[in-house]
Amino acid sequence: MIRASRVAVTLLALGASSPALAQWTFNPTTGHWYRLTPSGLTWQQAEDWAVANGGHLITIDDGAEDAWAYSQYGTNGFVLWIGLYQLPGSPEPSGGWVWSSGYAVTYQNWAPSEPNNSANAEHVAQMVVSGNPNASFWNDYPSEPDPQFRGPGIVEREVDPAVPAVSTWGVVVMTLLTLSAGTAMLRGRRARVTS
Repeated sequence: MIRASRVAVTLLALGASSPALAQWTFNPTTGHWYRLTPSGLTWQQAEDWAVANGGHLITIDDGAEDAWAYSQYGTNGFVLWIGLYQLPGSPEPSGGWVWSSGYAVTYQNWAPSEPNNSANAEHVAQMVVSGNPNASFWNDYPSEPDPQFRGPGIVEREVDPAVPAVSTWGVVVMTLLTLSAGTAMLRGRRARVTS
């Protein structure tokens, strides 16, 4: 008989050995995991990619998280999508900004005179590297930018990527545990009948 705990540990180990896990970085201050989306995505494509990978574009709660994200992913002249977007019909330029994760906006790091809606269609935010090795700022930007300005986004997820998603591994583990328990019950029943 296969022990249920051995099956679960084996399946977790198989999931943890995935090369994609190496792309995630843990921030001990937030307790969350981060990585970049592929490059060349619109804001919505980057958010969709983040959701498909168990998170959202980054929700930046304070200056420490902003600085950490910049130190991990910022390079000179690089822009990165973040999870901040403006609700349709909000007062321009600074009304209605929300995080795609649904968390409250408690911190902002807009560049001077931003957001400004200068293109009359700037409804998403990006982290812009200022050239200063210790600072970045945010800029509002069109959600469907010119292809040359599409960048990667920073994904944030709360659950360790080594833990299999319930929709994928949970069904497998529960099935194996159920089969294992059923086998044990049948063996116990047979032992009583033959005694």
